[in-house]
Amino acid sequence: MNTKSFKILALFGLLSISGSAFSDLLNEAVAEERSGLEASKESQSKIDVMFDKKSEVIQEIRITKAEIDQLTVYNNQLKAIIEDQGEQKLSFEKQLKDIEVTQQGIMPLMERMLTMLDQFVELDLPFLLEERRVRIATLRSLLLSSDVTISEKFRRVMESYQIELEYGRTIEAYRSKDESGRIVDYLRLGRVGLYYIGMNSGDAYAWSQKNAKWLELGSGYHAAINKGIQIARKQSAPALLDLPLPSLGGI
Repeated sequence: MNTKSFKILALFGLLSISGSAFSDLLNEAVAEERSGLEASKESQSKIDVMFDKKSEVIQEIRITKAEIDQLTVYNNQLKAIIEDQGEQKLSFEKQLKDIEVTQQGIMPLMERMLTMLDQFVELDLPFLLEERRVRIATLRSLLLSSDVTISEKFRRVMESYQIELEYGRTIEAYRSKDESGRIVDYLRLGRVGLYYIGMNSGDAYAWSQKNAKWLELGSGYHAAINKGIQIARKQSAPALLDLPLPSLGGI
């Protein structure tokens, strides 16, 4: 039997005691009960405080663990990045060595390309000769320039080859001087025909690659050449031209 039950039984046993004495005993019992309740409440408060602190500690542990997990992932990523950078460094070093070797070989290559281009121009139909010769001379000076990158030099050389390639599949009309110094109109049909006519005369000429000289054509070709010049200048619609082709034995 617990103390509380005992006290209650004691109270019933003392019912024969006087009223004042009973009242004192009852008050004492109530006071003790109240004191017990307050002690129990205080203990519960302490337990609640301890539980809250425990919850806070658990939450802090969880947060710390999450941060550790994030740092672990980050460290693994950094490790992978550092390893990759190490591989890239080795690759860059190899590329630099390869570039040095390439530069040693590409400079002579570009020089040979310009030599071949120069020879080709001199053996080709004699159109825009001054312009084409100046282009090659400019490229030779460019190869000796220290403030121009190797890639830019190579690009310019390839560009000159592309220009020469385009001449073979286009038609063109331009005005320039002939061998005697007259101003005449030239007509170029790809690389198969080169002609010119006088501006104030009815003469007409065609370049003979076989004979390496200009051959005079009959006056009947003046109109056809003039028509071709108008087509090249987009002043007339495309049409068939009745012209001899020296490169195909037409002269």
